[in-house]
Order: sequence, then structure tokens, then C-alpha cells
Amino acid sequence: MKNEIQTLLGRPRRYNNIDGSCDMMFGVMVLGYTLLGYLEAVLPENSVWRRGFGGMLLFLAVLVPMFGLMYWIPKVIKKRVTWPRTGYVVLHTDGAFPSGPARKSLWAIMGVTAVIAAGLAVLVGLDRGHDWISLMWMGNVVVFVAGYGYWTWFLERGRLWRWVVLLLMVLGVLAIGLISPGNFVGMRWVMLLFVGLAWLGSGVASLCLYIRHNHLPAPEAE
Repeated sequence: MKNEIQTLLGRPRRYNNIDGSCDMMFGVMVLGYTLLGYLEAVLPENSVWRRGFGGMLLFLAVLVPMFGLMYWIPKVIKKRVTWPRTGYVVLHTDGAFPSGPARKSLWAIMGVTAVIAAGLAVLVGLDRGHDWISLMWMGNVVVFVAGYGYWTWFLERGRLWRWVVLLLMVLGVLAIGLISPGNFVGMRWVMLLFVGLAWLGSGVASLCLYIRHNHLPAPEAE
């Protein structure tokens, strides 16, 4: 009875990423911010998309679909895949958006990124002789890789394959940097793309493993 109660109480925590939906959500977030930063970097200085109303449209054109997918992916997976197999669990947001550890991790990553951005904004104002913006994006690479490690340790430490993914993520970032040793910072977009795809791939792998080990219950006989 005690084990059954502990299992029941622990279900909401395990359900945060039992099907890989949170990994996919973080992957979408990384890819969305990467696309936005890349577009801002490659657009000409006098482009209408870099300032004013055009800049706002570009900002919304990237972030609105990004947040839409971050909302939609966990909701659909929980409703169509998870609940029919292992039961319905009422989370704080009724499954529409991850809660508990997933939300804490999301806010932690976004908070650290905001602190880095604010600090570098001050540096840009004080010293315009250095490319502080590029340094900020390199900081984001570190944050998103470390975030995967934190997430794995906090909720998924028993899954060996996730530690392998983390190791490959670190080695991949270093390998991308070594492609152009003299332009390590310049490869930041490729690094962020790789990290985002790794988050996304981790989620897809978790979903496939979940479906493989949790079959739909047989329909009840009438």
C-alpha cells in the first residue's frame, strides 16, 4: 500500500517528461531564439526588418509560432499519447503547459538568459569596442547545454542514454568550434542549432521509448 501511494504521488513529477514533451518544448525554444538571433545578425543594417514596425513584425513572426508550438506540443502528446496509455494526471495547467520541475527549469533557463542579456547590455553601453552581443549568444550555448544536464540530473538521472546525449552535445559543440578555430564565436549559430536539435531529438527518443513500453489498453468487452 505504501509503495502504491508513493507511486501515485510521484506520477505528476514523472509525467513532466515521461513522454519527451518537455524536451521537445525546450528544443523548440532554443531553435526559435536561434532563428531570431540569426536573422537579426544577417540582415543589413538599413533593413526595414531591423527597426520599427518591421522589426516588431519579425520578432512576432518568430516568437508567436515558437510559443504556440511550446503550448501545443505537450498538450497534444499528453492528450493523444500519454493519458490513453498510463492514465490522466491533473497538473497545474491541466496538461496544456508543463508545470512543476519543467516550469522551474524553463524559468531558470530564461532567467539566466535574461541576466546575461541585461549584463551584456550594460557592457555594450560602456564599451562598444568589443562584440558583446556575440559573447551573449555564446553564453546562451552554455546555458542550454547546462540546462539539459540539470534537467537530466534532476528528473532523468536513471536513464543512461540521456547522459550519452549530454556528452555528445558537449563534444558536438566543441567539434563545431574546431571546424573554424579562428572563428569559434562566429560558429555560435551552428552550435545553437545543434543544441536545439539535440533537445528535440532527445524528446522524440523519449516519446518513441514511451510508446514502445506502454501500449494502449485493450478495449473492454461489451
